[in-house]
Amino acid sequence: MGHIYMIKKRKVRKIFFLFLVIAITSVVLIVETYAWFVGTSTVSTDVFTINVTGAQGLELSLDGTTWYSDSNKLTISQAAITTDLSSTYSTNTNKWPTGGLYPVSSSGHFDLSVSRLIFYEKASLAATEGGFRLIANRVDNYTSNNDVLVSEAEGYVAFDLFIRNGMGDAYNGSNQESVYLMKDPVATIDGTTDYGAANSLRIGFFELGAVKAKNVNVNTLYAIKCNYTSGGITNKCYAEGQARGAVWNIWEPNNASHTSSAVSYFNQACKKRDSSGNYLSTACTSLTTTLSKVTYAIRSDISSSDNVDIYDGQYLNSYAGTTYSSTNTDGKLTSMATYKSPTSSTTYDTNNQLLTLAGNSITKVRVYIWLEGQDIDNYDVITGNSNVKISFGLTKDRYEIGGSPSPSS
Repeated sequence: MGHIYMIKKRKVRKIFFLFLVIAITSVVLIVETYAWFVGTSTVSTDVFTINVTGAQGLELSLDGTTWYSDSNKLTISQAAITTDLSSTYSTNTNKWPTGGLYPVSSSGHFDLSVSRLIFYEKASLAATEGGFRLIANRVDNYTSNNDVLVSEAEGYVAFDLFIRNGMGDAYNGSNQESVYLMKDPVATIDGTTDYGAANSLRIGFFELGAVKAKNVNVNTLYAIKCNYTSGGITNKCYAEGQARGAVWNIWEPNNASHTSSAVSYFNQACKKRDSSGNYLSTACTSLTTTLSKVTYAIRSDISSSDNVDIYDGQYLNSYAGTTYSSTNTDGKLTSMATYKSPTSSTTYDTNNQLLTLAGNSITKVRVYIWLEGQDIDNYDVITGNSNVKISFGLTKDRYEIGGSPSPSS
């Protein structure tokens, strides 16, 4: 019996070390108002922490100097990604939104010239027969003055995360290990997904580059950016058309969870458009609280003359005239394929890998957290003084032996 117990104990320890468990716990104050299209939604973030327990051979750092693994935890907070780095990673471009989170839109396109994610914000809105006419402009996180780049904009969280995967000599940037999101992650507000804000959350992971982990100079880590390969850096920046799961991904925690009020609003407001863009009396395909709908995110500036409706898209109002395709390259909206949360029955394979990491490397990852304005759940009322909590884990193992640990909270 003692021998069997020891075998089981070793299995449990092996399972634990296969996981990098990340829990994001956010206590937020939310203004009582409508979201993206009906008014101005603000999520005034009061406290936001990410507690990390690392797996064997997989460590995380905010400055490339202090590393956290299974024996301790990395806490990411407003101070941790801004003021606490002033004496180490002083050149960081991390951002904590002083005015709180508010809806923006991103199709996942990365601006390689400044190593930043491209966002758009609503400029105006007018009611239509089958939704709302949208005008939008790009968020300015890309201009420079005398070679000094402006900071990341307000409304979302952005920070650099360094991931160390082993410490040996056999670094090869072309040999990659798959990393998966651990099964059954959660994203809730006050313990439930019955809030539009929780269901419109996006978490984006964008690898900028990687270097050999052993004996690397920390300044080399800080210098990693798109289109930069000096110092042995392997450039890993995402380019348009590059498949998700290699060097970038956007996770949508609650893709198939919708509030009853969001469902009611969508079913009443959304009307189909014909091939000429005329509105029909026919309602869009009904939404239910558990039906997954494709998000059509903004991919370029939208003016009034573009006649873009917030519901445009094949899987919403059936109108493709303002959406991007190979035959309509000027389309202002594009269908957004997001990373869906794996369930207990999900099979790990290359189709659902979150990212890839080279062995014996340190990879610089740019992380973004935002509310997607084009998500159909962002029409919902958001209530005040709510507790937002996101818990998820990363694993390199495709198989689970006797079950798996739950993400720490």
